[in-house]
Amino acid sequence: MVKRIEVCGNIASGKTTLVRAFENAGYACIFEDFSKIAYLDDFYKNPCEFAFETEIAFTLQHYHQIRKNVTESAIADFSLANDYAFALTTLSKEEFVVYEKMIEYIVNKVGIPEKIIFLDTSASELLNRIGARGRENEKSISIDYLNNVYGNTVKTLNKKFETAKIVRVNTEKIGIDEYSKDFLDKLLSNQSDCEWPLECLHMHLNK
Repeated sequence: MVKRIEVCGNIASGKTTLVRAFENAGYACIFEDFSKIAYLDDFYKNPCEFAFETEIAFTLQHYHQIRKNVTESAIADFSLANDYAFALTTLSKEEFVVYEKMIEYIVNKVGIPEKIIFLDTSASELLNRIGARGRENEKSISIDYLNNVYGNTVKTLNKKFETAKIVRVNTEKIGIDEYSKDFLDKLLSNQSDCEWPLECLHMHLNK
């Protein structure tokens, strides 16, 4: 089993920004390299056609990074819980049967993360951020898709990764200017006042 901390959240929720702050504060960190996912542009153009290989590629890359690069309590800007949630959102029932066997094997090999930091951000805010960063391959992302990912992420955290210590950060209320060393240390401590599980999570969805 590999001890680690994973940062989990929707597209543009601020995962890499938070983990960069941890890195600047002196923590060991690892970062996803989505440029190595050859199918990503095709996926955004035609999600139904290319979802299966895309979700598998992301999950296998994360598995490899966990096995190869993680030192004790390193912080990753990706999460196997996210991988599971995205697969729930994009894959057909038949595809998910195959995917679930793979990720269950992976989780059995590397274990559940020691802690998951969940970045909770409304779909409308995420859509604004996606537009602002202007990535060509993200232009097709819809608010319905973001809502579906959010719902499946909450479901995954509650049912598949519930044994991890989970803390929540609302990145609409807490921005990068507030990522002080004290705040980051608190997130990693057992005294964090971020609550989980959250009740009435469906109220965060923007229909």
